[in-house]
Amino acid sequence: MALTVEGLKKSYGNLKVLDGVTFSVEEGEFVCLIGESGCGKTTILKIIAGLERPDEGRVDFKGVNRMGFVFQDDRLLPWKTVYGNIQFALKAMGIEDGEVVRRIIDFVGLKGFENYYPKQLSGGMRQRVGIARALAVNPDLLLMDEPFASLDARTRERMQEELLRIVGGKTVVFVTHSIDEAVYLADKIVILSPRPARVIRTVEVSLPKPRDRASQEFAEFRRELYRSFDLYGRK
Repeated sequence: MALTVEGLKKSYGNLKVLDGVTFSVEEGEFVCLIGESGCGKTTILKIIAGLERPDEGRVDFKGVNRMGFVFQDDRLLPWKTVYGNIQFALKAMGIEDGEVVRRIIDFVGLKGFENYYPKQLSGGMRQRVGIARALAVNPDLLLMDEPFASLDARTRERMQEELLRIVGGKTVVFVTHSIDEAVYLADKIVILSPRPARVIRTVEVSLPKPRDRASQEFAEFRRELYRSFDLYGRK
C-alpha cells in the first residue's frame, strides 16, 4: 500500500470540513476523489502533502520519498520561461540537471516552447508545464487538484488522454467533481459526502484502458456512478 489515509478530521473554527476520512491507495494506482465543490477534497490533498495538519487521524506512506503537486491554478512563475519554471522545481530539490528538464519538456509535448513565458501559452499548455514541473522531481506520489477545471470541454478531454500517457504507472491521487473525468481516468473512485466530508463509497473501475467515452460500457458505468452519487454524494 503506497498511501493509507485513516480517520482524518479537520475543522477551521466552527466549520467542520473533514469527518473521519479513510481510504487507501495501492502503488501504481490512479485514485480519484470525487465530491461536491467545497466538500473538503483539497483539504485532504493538503494534509497528504503536509501543507495542513489534521485535527485527528493519520497519513501513512510506504515507498513514498518524493511527492509532486499539481494545483488547479498552474502557479507558474510569470517571469520565468517554460524551461525556467521546470528548472526551478529541480533546483528547489537541490538538483542541477538541464538534461532532465529537456527530457521532461519533450515528454509532455512542449518541445519548441522552452523559451515561451506563461502569458504566451494556452491554458492547456500552462497545465502541461505544471504537470512537467511536478514530474521533474520524479515523484513516487502525484497529487492533482482539479488541474483541468478551467479548460474548455474538448481541451480537457485531450489533457485527460495526455495525462494517462504521461503518468502511466505512477501513483496518483486526483481530485475532481466531474463524474465523466473520474470514470475516464481512475482505477478507483472514492465518493465523498457533502461537507463535512466522509467516504461513503469506494468504486473499483473495471473498464480497460484506454477507455472509449462513446462506448456502451463507459455509458453504463457512468450512469451507475451518477446513481451512487445522487444517492449518497449530494445533499
